[in-house]
Amino acid sequence: MSFYRTARSFIGKNFVHPFEEFCAIHRPEIYEYIYYDLRLKTKREDCGDAFFMQVECMENFVRLKRGKDFALKVPLNFTALPVNFKIAAVVHIFYPELAAELKNLLRNIPCAVDVFISTTSPEKKSAIEKVFSDFDKGSVTIKIFDNRGRDIAAAFVGFREIYSGYDVCVHIHSKKSPHAEKILRGWRDHLYKNLLGSPEIVGGILKILADEKVGVVFPQYFDSIRVSINWGENYHATKNFLRGLGIEISHRNLLEFPAGSMFWFKPKALVPLLDSRLTFDDFPEERGQIDGTLAHVIERAFLFVVEAAGFTWIKVDSDEKFFRTTPLLKSRSQAELTANMERARRSVLKRY
Repeated sequence: MSFYRTARSFIGKNFVHPFEEFCAIHRPEIYEYIYYDLRLKTKREDCGDAFFMQVECMENFVRLKRGKDFALKVPLNFTALPVNFKIAAVVHIFYPELAAELKNLLRNIPCAVDVFISTTSPEKKSAIEKVFSDFDKGSVTIKIFDNRGRDIAAAFVGFREIYSGYDVCVHIHSKKSPHAEKILRGWRDHLYKNLLGSPEIVGGILKILADEKVGVVFPQYFDSIRVSINWGENYHATKNFLRGLGIEISHRNLLEFPAGSMFWFKPKALVPLLDSRLTFDDFPEERGQIDGTLAHVIERAFLFVVEAAGFTWIKVDSDEKFFRTTPLLKSRSQAELTANMERARRSVLKRY
């Protein structure tokens, strides 16, 4: 019997489980120790800026060290000239009660933006139309798609034809996590804030995307979700999916992905995915799955696709909390921003 199971048997699961939940929310580094080292009996091989994780009952994978997990501070700490991009927002609204919040977030984009909204029923479409009737920053297109593949299928199958007309896009959705509401409370707000929380935050992200090498910008991981940055049930399916795009990976590749599937991107950085001829029928019927679907596979494939297309990716964070588990890089000038982007770059195609 493992030390974890022995401790749980001796102390009692009625104490251990609430303690684990507290740590998952407030002290993720302790939860990782419990989850990986005690519960799953992880062996770690130091790879310089990462650990190779040998985990029982799970595919092996490479995990970035927290001390190397850089994010760029947004807003930037200097006044940058505005960037001239043609922008689209691709928004999946399964929960129309969040439509007003999403509309207000999109108003933080400090320039014109065309909005493409997907939903799953005529009733939801009608409710969303009312909310967005006064949106004045660009056109609003609302379409109904099959309830398959959630926000991923809607964006990259349903709206696949729009991307050639835009330089930069933001992908967001009306996220809820009913399967783990307590642990994941605050995750949606974290994603929204770090992508669209203010005109200054958006301006900083657009300045980062002005670097021709950068293809995707996404938020630093929400603390309690960090332990889920692993393959789960998705390694073999992701490997096969990427092989179909001409991209080869192994468990010796670093795994990083925009958890929650919300991010800014250049369509050119996702051309292999957009050209993949996926259809809604490729995605399983919706049954409330929490892992193992094609949507979960594509979420983990994003950054491999971006790098294979010749681009890099950057994380951002607007939170300056006193106790940080990962480093935040502040940019006080264009030169410092350029240096910080170079420092923050990591590669998922690199083998360890």
